[in-house]
Amino acid sequence: MAPRRFSRQDTPGQPPAAEPVIERVTGVAVRQEAETAAYSPEIISRVQDAVSGIPGADGSGGEAIILQLLNATTIDDLNAPWEATSGRSLAGKRLAIRGVTQRESSFNDGTGIFLVADATDTQTGELATFTTSAISVVLQLARVHQLGMFPVIAEVVVAERPTERGFYPYHLRIVAAGNKGS
Repeated sequence: MAPRRFSRQDTPGQPPAAEPVIERVTGVAVRQEAETAAYSPEIISRVQDAVSGIPGADGSGGEAIILQLLNATTIDDLNAPWEATSGRSLAGKRLAIRGVTQRESSFNDGTGIFLVADATDTQTGELATFTTSAISVVLQLARVHQLGMFPVIAEVVVAERPTERGFYPYHLRIVAAGNKGS
């Protein structure tokens, strides 16, 4: 079996050179980015096992959308249910991440899943819902979920130098868990 491929972005904060494909999955925009890197079937299986305990979407995202709209107080709040961003685009931000849900990805060459994180920018108080299929971030958040550590305070850290393939990987630097620290 050939390794599956995982979606990547060219540079931090910049759109990829090729026009990205945007798909709608349960009401959340998911960017499928231009560059890919291969992962073995064993790695893909282990990632899927790691996220198996994370709740999935209710299929439509309908109830969460209704709750967000009922609680809306600004124009941005009224648009928020349909807007999500890539975790990488939050580089340098400190986020309070309350939890995650997993969603099935229809991207043929990925791990088959991505996570949607329910977060707030700790500096501005703005909602910072983001999606990620970056395996390292997926595994960090999966482990936080498994250990019952939500909420966590984390900073999005993007590498200063690209990989040999020109990709700028990112990870979370978790600075506090369970409402401890800031």
